[in-house]
Amino acid sequence: GNSSFASCGGDRTVFVWDVASGVISRRLQAHEQRVNAVAYNDDCSILLSASYDKSVRCWDMRSKNVYPVQTLEGASDSVSAVACAGPFIYSSSIDGAVRAYDLRRGTLSVDQFGQPVTHVALSHDGNCVLASTLDSKLRLLDKADGQLLTEYTGHCNTSFKLSCCLSHDDAFTLCGSEDGSVHVWDLVEAKRVMRLGGHRQPVAAISCHPARWELLTASHDGTAKLWKVPGGAG
Repeated sequence: GNSSFASCGGDRTVFVWDVASGVISRRLQAHEQRVNAVAYNDDCSILLSASYDKSVRCWDMRSKNVYPVQTLEGASDSVSAVACAGPFIYSSSIDGAVRAYDLRRGTLSVDQFGQPVTHVALSHDGNCVLASTLDSKLRLLDKADGQLLTEYTGHCNTSFKLSCCLSHDDAFTLCGSEDGSVHVWDLVEAKRVMRLGGHRQPVAAISCHPARWELLTASHDGTAKLWKVPGGAG
């Protein structure tokens, strides 16, 4: 639910916070280096953490166990982001790969891009994986076989970790840019349909509302902005 949220950072610790009181309810420590990203699974029973130590750790939120229930390895460089859908866990790494771990079958598949992958996001229908790479491209992959479906270009991303996402209806892909703008593309046609300006520095984080055409962005300029897109991006 919305009773707690997780945060991470350079101290190698994952913090779980109680929303109502603003108090830290759990400290999760197992990573050997800074933690780059955290994500919950669908029912918030498992918390995932991705680290500079090249691993993803899985934490059981239903137990008081202070140790991760599983550690996912395989990356040869920092793991930049993690996402979850059912038994599948997806991670992106600076080593240039997106990894898909099937926890039910105990298998790992790797899609290699030859460019550092700084973020990974999933479509709401569960069919696609969106990856952000440091060659100023977003890549849309078929979740079933890792096939490249299309690429999105026009933004600038060569130096920083910038997150990407899909709109609530999976009709559009979105990503921030290092010039402070936000870019929106038609998912199928890969045509840019909107460019939103307002930040003065790179837009590091972006998140779409789960039901409405609204989005939240956070920038290196120290500001967060809530956007309402009239009539959607179409």
